[in-house]
Amino acid sequence: MTKTRIAILGGGLSGIVTAFYLSAPEQRRKYDITIYQLGWRLGGKCATGRNPDHGERVQEHGLHVFMGAYQNAFRMVQEAYGEAQNLPFETWDKAFTQQTTLTLMDRRNGEYEPWPFGVPVMPGTPGITKAPDIWGRIAEVLEWIESEMLGTHGITFSDHPDLSSLPWWRRMIVRLFLGIEHLVAEAASVLIRDALGLVQTLVEDPAKHGAHHHNLLADAAAGLRSWIQRRARPLLEKDADLRHFWIFVDLGLSSLIGSLRDGLLFDPEANLERVNHFDYRDWLRSHGADEITLDSSLIRSLYDLIFAYPQGDWTKPGEVEAGTMVVSLMNTATYQGAIIWKFNSATGDAIVQPIYEVLKQRGVKVEFFHRVDRLVPSADGKQIESVELGRQVELLGGDYDPLRQLKSGQYVWPDRPRFEQIKDGDKLKASGADLESHWTEWEDALPPLTLTAGDDYDALVLAIPPAAHPVICRDLIAQKQEWARFNHTIRSTATQNLQTWMDQDEVGLGWTLPTLVGAFDKVNLNTWCDISEVLGTEEWPKDSGICTEQIMCGPLPCKDTLPPSSDHDFPVREQRKVDQFAEQFLEKQGERFWPGGFGPGAPKGGVIRSTYVRANIDPSERYTLTVRNSTRHRMTASGSTYSNLYLTGDWIQNGQNLGSFEASTISGMLASHAISKFPTDVRGVDAEALTQAEYPAKPSQARGAFVKHSGMATFPGRITLDDTTMWAFLLDADYDLMAGYCRRMFDEPSGGEVRVRPMTSKMMMTIVDIGTGRFVDEPEMGWSPERELTFWIPAVRVEERGGKEVATHFDMVMPYLVLDNPVAIASGREIFGYAKQKGWITLPDDKGNSARDLNVDLFATKSFGKTSEQARHRLLTLGHKGEKESAALSGISGFGDAVKSLYHHVGKSGDGWHNSLKLDFEIFGDALHRRVPQLFLKQFRDVHDGDRACYQAITEAIGEVTRFDAFPRLTTFDMTLEHLDSSPVAKDFGIAPQQRVHGVRLEYDMTILPGKVLWQA
Repeated sequence: MTKTRIAILGGGLSGIVTAFYLSAPEQRRKYDITIYQLGWRLGGKCATGRNPDHGERVQEHGLHVFMGAYQNAFRMVQEAYGEAQNLPFETWDKAFTQQTTLTLMDRRNGEYEPWPFGVPVMPGTPGITKAPDIWGRIAEVLEWIESEMLGTHGITFSDHPDLSSLPWWRRMIVRLFLGIEHLVAEAASVLIRDALGLVQTLVEDPAKHGAHHHNLLADAAAGLRSWIQRRARPLLEKDADLRHFWIFVDLGLSSLIGSLRDGLLFDPEANLERVNHFDYRDWLRSHGADEITLDSSLIRSLYDLIFAYPQGDWTKPGEVEAGTMVVSLMNTATYQGAIIWKFNSATGDAIVQPIYEVLKQRGVKVEFFHRVDRLVPSADGKQIESVELGRQVELLGGDYDPLRQLKSGQYVWPDRPRFEQIKDGDKLKASGADLESHWTEWEDALPPLTLTAGDDYDALVLAIPPAAHPVICRDLIAQKQEWARFNHTIRSTATQNLQTWMDQDEVGLGWTLPTLVGAFDKVNLNTWCDISEVLGTEEWPKDSGICTEQIMCGPLPCKDTLPPSSDHDFPVREQRKVDQFAEQFLEKQGERFWPGGFGPGAPKGGVIRSTYVRANIDPSERYTLTVRNSTRHRMTASGSTYSNLYLTGDWIQNGQNLGSFEASTISGMLASHAISKFPTDVRGVDAEALTQAEYPAKPSQARGAFVKHSGMATFPGRITLDDTTMWAFLLDADYDLMAGYCRRMFDEPSGGEVRVRPMTSKMMMTIVDIGTGRFVDEPEMGWSPERELTFWIPAVRVEERGGKEVATHFDMVMPYLVLDNPVAIASGREIFGYAKQKGWITLPDDKGNSARDLNVDLFATKSFGKTSEQARHRLLTLGHKGEKESAALSGISGFGDAVKSLYHHVGKSGDGWHNSLKLDFEIFGDALHRRVPQLFLKQFRDVHDGDRACYQAITEAIGEVTRFDAFPRLTTFDMTLEHLDSSPVAKDFGIAPQQRVHGVRLEYDMTILPGKVLWQA
């Protein structure tokens, strides 16, 4: 049988995993596989080298670990250890040390304090036992909160209990509940058990989940978060344990709330792209996360973990797609065993070497010292016609043997070529040339090699990261828009690594806390870890005095574009830079972590026995980032647009889309599946969907991309409304008329799936003057002012429980909006569903308005009739009658105070909250977090039958208040609300057309966030 010839370009982790599964016994030797690799070793960013001049020390690219949720990576390692000869350890599990404790450097008032904590060991073995369901994990978290909070409350304490023997989280909970009133504790019990009950219901039958189930759970979680926050917030500054507990709880619940409300747990494929327009930190903020949490070391450590700093600038907040990060964290939550598994040898020796042994045993060929220079597409763009490679050296014998055997018998990857196998090896050694460098001065020893489609390969697998594509894929980028867009969107950063070998263990050096340390963003070596486990595989002289080994890593400041290969001095300049960073870290920060071995400004004599400093700047070494809105431009394993080219790497669509061992492993499995339909089981992802040409695959009737053209007056994304002044009034209205409006707009179109009720017989009227409005995602459009009149119905969405209507969500419904900005009118109607109309507004400070009145005119029909002209007509007159101080207003210092004041004012008024509704102040959780939910019926008339809608949906958008000031004065106006047949506001809602009203003046900034669809016809 003729074998299919596969050429894999690049021997990084994804490349060798692709070869591992294409050569598996299940493939029945269908494929003739060759890997082409630059330099002398495999592994890419995971490649390591042993330095014989320094005790066979391990030299890494950076800190590498497995997470306990890496189902596919663990399974692949287990399979390799089950088949390979010459293993570094007898069994796979002996290659790992499980890490159950961590330390974060908690920044407070500009200072960094250690925050140590343990992470529980969970049942199961990754790669062997089935991973737990995310809903099970959510239930476990809520059960933990319930047992710790409510169980602790049941204990009888003395006035001054001794808490010293309790873990930190129990100490916090005791402090939280000491002195609490019984009724408040009971409220917490109800909130937790409501949430837990909902989750347990969902766990039982996930197939029956509906969006409304998730909304109910989000509300329950928001109520629980709000309750804990109100109790804990005043104590956080003085109580570190409580602050840490709150950060964990707030992050967990905010992530859950956001995932539920944005559909990431209900239909992630449909909602991920929309959420990915946000940075993760901004997304958490939009779902009510506390600023304390957002600025915490816990959040910063997540950005540090994935080097999420474009251009390596760690002084900025960083950037990562929200949806991708949330999915990654949900996967991480399903870990088994310890959350982190460290390697007991070099990454290349523990992981890559066994895979290489298996590949060699199966007959896979590896052509070392072959540099991929160019992929050449056919003129018709259908296939890759040829591949041009540089041949760096000429071998003395046959195949190159890359491994070297230590005295212990272990086979390892050396830190340099094995010169004895290379013709002119002495010359290469003397030159000091780095054959892995894009900027090497070494000239190829052999003429270029050209591989030709049909003659040398039947299929190609590109396993070289995007940072190299502007050079090697330049013809593809020039030929195809998909490649140009991909090249423009996918970014990467350089990183750096520092390793130290010291003469004392960590305790002797003065560090007694967990030795995996993160979030130290005072410097760009922000993460360090003790990796002394690998010392047992190194071969230091007995008199070396070495007792411990550490590794530090972090982002390296860099440009997005690389200098040309002719800039041979570039690596030298970058090495000087990282040498300086390493020196500064040890001199200025060493004493912070190792006071027993370091004094002010320098290590003590003889403490540091060896150091290794590395700049990861080469295209294949840079870390691929996942900046906002970038995943949708990633290609799938079979989505290259060329029939004979497949893709693999943590940079393709792989269901993870963040740089990691697991993402790289999945990508290799997906490339193999795309070619051969094996493996069939890629855990945690849909291999069939992810190996289609496009992901997510668009059904035949899917909505197409919005077609932009010049002159467009509507723009998507976030809208900032800054320097805004508002005059706000409460008006008496007819509850039944408002309820009827809500039923017509929401209940009836949705068939009762979305049911909306007014909260009160009060209607709110506002006039606003927006100083600066901007479309954030379209900055080139500049800015514009805007004035508008809005009538608001404070409303709730309801569900029937036990025969009663229970409020589940607070929303503002806006039946009438009048404004003067045509772009705002068009965008609001088209994108969100705002019922906006064209008008003109006069404000008190306008030139010529000496009476300081507020007037609104509307483009309308005054009286219906064939002869009536639509024209500008007066709708509202507010005649200014004076101002007076208000004690009630003087106590408002923020938006939350204003919401509470409004809540209590309406509740105490004659009508109050409507008696048909079960209302709780918790319903205002969004508003308390400066979020104003707005509800719309978005619809468009059918072009053929104008009495029907061609599109109809109920949508919600959030207005997030970013600045708020209230003036402690009430202004009195005489109001006249004119009747216009086309907009009969007073008649529609039973408002007295002439009355004296009192208004409050507010100033604020607001951002209108992208909305979501609650129901669609």
